[in-house]
Amino acid sequence: MISETSGRPVRLGYMSTAGRFELGREDLRRGISILGHGADDVATLMAYACDEAGLKTLVLDLSGRVSRRLSGYVDSYDLSHFLYDALRIDEAGTAASVHGQLAASAYSCALDLSFEQEGIINAAMQIIAAERGVASPAAVSDLMVEKSDKFRGRPADRLISRLASLSALNMVGETGALAATLEDSAVLNFSGAGQPEAVETAAALVIAKLLAGIEGVEAGQSRPDVVIIPQAGRLFRVRPVFRRTERLLASFVSSPIAKVLAAESTYGLDEHFEETGFIKILSSAVWNGDLRREEALLPNMFMVRNHPYGHDVAFIPREFEQKSGPPKGTEPPQPEAESADLISQMLLDIDSYEAPTRQSVVAFLSQAYDAVSVERTLDKLQSEGYVAVVQKDLKSGRPMGVLALTEKGKSLLEMSK
Repeated sequence: MISETSGRPVRLGYMSTAGRFELGREDLRRGISILGHGADDVATLMAYACDEAGLKTLVLDLSGRVSRRLSGYVDSYDLSHFLYDALRIDEAGTAASVHGQLAASAYSCALDLSFEQEGIINAAMQIIAAERGVASPAAVSDLMVEKSDKFRGRPADRLISRLASLSALNMVGETGALAATLEDSAVLNFSGAGQPEAVETAAALVIAKLLAGIEGVEAGQSRPDVVIIPQAGRLFRVRPVFRRTERLLASFVSSPIAKVLAAESTYGLDEHFEETGFIKILSSAVWNGDLRREEALLPNMFMVRNHPYGHDVAFIPREFEQKSGPPKGTEPPQPEAESADLISQMLLDIDSYEAPTRQSVVAFLSQAYDAVSVERTLDKLQSEGYVAVVQKDLKSGRPMGVLALTEKGKSLLEMSK
C-alpha cells in the first residue's frame, strides 16, 4: 500500500492545454501501463517523480539504463548485492511454499519451459522450500541430480541443461540484503547477469520474492510504495500456449503493490499487456497509429487514457538532469575469522566421506559453525567450480547424486593442508 504520509502528487510534465500534469496516489494504486517509443524514458521519469514526491520507489532495471540516469538521486544496487538474498526461501509457514511455487513460475516464465518441466521444477522448489534453502540454478539442478529417482526422463535432463546456462546467477552474498534495500527508494540493476535470459530470470525471481513476502509484512515496512519495471515486455512475452507460467505475472498484476510497467515496442508483446493497468500511457506513434483517433499527437507527446474517469489527457514529459553515482553495497564484506578454516574443513569432509550430500555436509558442519555461513560457503565453492554434484553408484545398486571435489577443489584442499 502507498504510504498515507506522502500527500504530494507525482509530477510528470505539462498538459497540452496548459498546466501541470500530475498523478495522485490513487492513480498509482490502480496500476499504469506505458506503451510505445519513449516508454522507458517515461518510466525513468516516473521513478524520479515518485521518489521526489516522497514515495518509496523500487525500480527493476533490466538493462542498467535507469541506474545510469538515476543513481545520483536514488540508491542503485548491483545484482551481486541482492540476488543471493532474493533466492533464499526463508519465509515462515505457508509463505515458503508459496515462494517456492512462484520461484518455479519465475524460471518457467523466463526460460519458456514446457508444462512438464514446470511441474518438475515446482516439485524441486517445494523440497528446497521445506528445507528453507536457496533457489539458485545450481541448487535446483544439484537437487534434481541428487534425487534422480524422483526427477528422471528427457524433460528433466533438458531442464538441468537449461539451468546450467544460468551459472551467472549462482552467487553468494549476505542475508537480509534485499530487505535492507527496500527500506528506501532503490534501483536494482540486473544488467550484471550478462546474457538476456539470465537477466530476465533474475528479475522474475526477485518479483517472486517480493510477492511471497507481501502477506507476511506489516504495511509500510520493507515494502515499496510503487514498483516500476522498464522493458517489461521482456517478461510479458507472447507464448505459444497458455501455461501455468502465467501464475507469477498474474499474481504480480493482482497484488496490492502499485505498479508501473513499460514496453517500448509491441513486437512479441503479450496481447494482455495493456490490461495490466487501469491507466494507460500511449506514445504518439501508438496513439496516431489508430486512424479512428480524432486528435493527433506531436512526436514529443503522450496520451493518458484514464478509464476510471472516462477521459484522455495529452501531456509533454518534463525533463530532469541525469545524475549518476556509484552503486551501493559494493564494499566487499569482511570475511569471518573462521571462514578459511570452514572452507578447509568442508573440502576435507567432502573428499573423505563416501557419499556426502548437501544436506549431510550442512547438518554435520552446522554443529561447529554457523548454519548460514556453512550454506553460503558451500554455495560459494559450487559457484566457483571447486565442488560439483556427480552421480555415484552405491552398494545398494541405486545411483545417487553426491558432492565431489573438482580438480580445482582438490588443488585448493592440498594448498590448505
